[in-house]
Amino acid sequence: MALTLLAACSLNPFQRGDSLRVLEESRYCGTPSQDSDAVFFGDSARFGDWIAYRSIEEFDADLAADRGVLVVEMGQRPTGGYGIDLDRDKTAIEDDTLTIGMTWSAPRLDAAVSQALVAPCVVLRLPQGDYTDVRVVDQLGDVRGTATID
Repeated sequence: MALTLLAACSLNPFQRGDSLRVLEESRYCGTPSQDSDAVFFGDSARFGDWIAYRSIEEFDADLAADRGVLVVEMGQRPTGGYGIDLDRDKTAIEDDTLTIGMTWSAPRLDAAVSQALVAPCVVLRLPQGDYTDVRVVDQLGDVRGTATID
């Protein structure tokens, strides 16, 4: 029981009204490899350059104007049916690290899917808090990407 209480005390929930939010999503983010990644953009100019380089028309660079944004990329996948979703239950601030839980999904083996290259990603508004590093983990606890808040 005491161990449970100590573990709960080391995780900081987010401040009221300042939660982690998904701002945008895309099924094709122009990711050049199959590797997953997390990239922080501290301002709209840098985010705008990335959007232009990747040719992602549905994203707006001004999303990063206030406090920046974090882009979580799944990496290239060979068919439709892949996706990533925020898992708030596995998201917390501990010491100086924000850990973001994401659920990584894939189509069933017998699913009818489009035969098109996809590269899902999400744009996240990070909560205010006392952290400098971000770590993205999947539903199994595997690290899928890290970023430093600059």
